Amino acid sequence: MNALAPSGEEKLLAALCHGSALFFPILLPLIILLLKRDSLFVRNHAREALVFHLFMILVMFLCKLLFIVLIGFLLLGIAFLFYAVTTVIAVIRSLSGGEYRYPFTSQWARNL
Repeated sequence: MNALAPSGEEKLLAALCHGSALFFPILLPLIILLLKRDSLFVRNHAREALVFHLFMILVMFLCKLLFIVLIGFLLLGIAFLFYAVTTVIAVIRSLSGGEYRYPFTSQWARNL
């Protein structure tokens, strides 16, 4: 495996890690991270996706708590839009073979 040019399988697995925001947002990146340890490309994308999905689940939970003061409705909409846009960008970037760093969580993902 060439570290400079990821294979089609590696690109697909990386895209699945990011796209798992719609289904199994924590389980799928974790499984891929544990099973595909030999590919640096897939490992980096799985770590980024796992940390970002955990972060966004926490943000959405906090927004739902803020429903009590009615600002949660607005914040939840903004958080969901942010989550959707960054996830789509990450999927496109991984399918093209590039690296992607999520805003706010990339430092945490590097430490994982």
